[in-house]
Amino acid sequence: MYDAGSESSEHSYIYEILKSTVNLKNFKTGISERSDLDTKMWSPSKTTRNREHVFPHEDSEETRKSHSRQETNNRRKEDDSMLNALFSRLVESIDRNTEVMQCAMETMDTLSRSSNRTPLPDDTDFIIPDAKRPDKVLVELKCTFLKINDIDTINQQFEAELFVQAKWEEPLLQQSMFGSKDKDGEDLDKLIPWDPKLIVMNIDGAFVLNRKTFDIRLHEPGYRYPVVIQLWRFKGFFKENLELEHFPVDVQDLTISLSTERSDKEVDLIEDQTSLSSINTKAFMDQEWSLYKHIETSRDFTTVEYCSSTVHPILHAQCRVARKMGYFVWNIIFIMLLIISLTFAAFTIEHGNADRLNVTITLFLTAVAFKLVVKQSLPTISYLTYLDVYVIAALIFLGLQAAQNATMNALGHFMIKGEVQYYDKWSMVLMAIILIVFHIFFALFIYRTASKRRRIMEEKDRMYIGKREFLEKFGTLPPRYNNGVSDFDYDSIIPGRKMKTSLPR
Repeated sequence: MYDAGSESSEHSYIYEILKSTVNLKNFKTGISERSDLDTKMWSPSKTTRNREHVFPHEDSEETRKSHSRQETNNRRKEDDSMLNALFSRLVESIDRNTEVMQCAMETMDTLSRSSNRTPLPDDTDFIIPDAKRPDKVLVELKCTFLKINDIDTINQQFEAELFVQAKWEEPLLQQSMFGSKDKDGEDLDKLIPWDPKLIVMNIDGAFVLNRKTFDIRLHEPGYRYPVVIQLWRFKGFFKENLELEHFPVDVQDLTISLSTERSDKEVDLIEDQTSLSSINTKAFMDQEWSLYKHIETSRDFTTVEYCSSTVHPILHAQCRVARKMGYFVWNIIFIMLLIISLTFAAFTIEHGNADRLNVTITLFLTAVAFKLVVKQSLPTISYLTYLDVYVIAALIFLGLQAAQNATMNALGHFMIKGEVQYYDKWSMVLMAIILIVFHIFFALFIYRTASKRRRIMEEKDRMYIGKREFLEKFGTLPPRYNNGVSDFDYDSIIPGRKMKTSLPR
């Protein structure tokens, strides 16, 4: 016997599969109605069977029911065939989507591997084994700041894209060249036997862009052996310990610390002697900072604990930026000056009136709110910035004004009104003198400290131009690392320069 209940459940199951792509709401309703009708037809009750024997004259009605059942079966078969066709198309669509997803995943995996692979010129694979050389290798580094995107004062980091060129002599390539038939090195095996394993010490997280290429120059002027050049382009976020004591008149160093996994007995990192490190000032679009033109390098040593306990050389490449203080002058300092100046308006109120003290206290609370605004612009530091000093001095001045108001109110209880007015007038003049003198000394203090550092940076820009002219004229830098000459101490080296050796680094 036909099981209508099982077929109804099968239809419901197929409907659940297809309801996300095909609207079968009406179709399901029709199937349910026909299924219920079929259940009634194929499961006649006992009363109906008895009626067949009692009323034989109802044969015509049974015939109509038989035709109805036959039509129902035909419609059911058509519905089944339609469902089978839809199900087949759904399976084919799922298979095609699966193939497309597999192809997409394979393509993404291929692109990922190709992006992590070191790109090589002329599609030549350079093999870089982990070899050690018996001699100490002198690696010359040139650092170029291609772009500085963001300088985050609160998190004390900056985003930058850099290009580092490292070059060193490789005697083994000279031996390979002499052993080959082609003296020009066209058939030279592209084998780089040694790599300095450069790393960036102050990278914050992973590189956004990290690409390395290599080049071999067999006849480089000024070098005895063939030179291997590593071109390294990378982008990321870099940590910088910002010195915010002069904020908002501060000048910050943006440093890239290049080191190596090899020890200082294997590698010595120095500045490139034939090409200056540089910075692309045209790509700098930050509205809060102004960029200086010079790059300054210095050497140091450190211990990379995760590699070994030996000492490793470091070459620091620094560029400098100066903060544009216009925002803080007009939005904080100028408003604070207006607030403390408004306290003199309270002197128009009688000294015995409590409203004078209320005005001063209200202005004091307003200044406290501005102190909280200043705090939001700075990280958590344990020292006072120049802006903190100014805001705190304004709060102290407002406190003195409140004390003066309270004192005049108290003197009015046991002194005559004329005497109280006399002391009130001269105390107001004294407070005005204190305010003017404070601003004069504070401006001189900033000029002698924070502004002096800005003048030093401008002088270093001029010396950097002189250093570049010297390099263009003589082709190489003076032997600073052998003779202890600093980056900008060229009094007796660069003609026409009068260097101030007292300038701090």
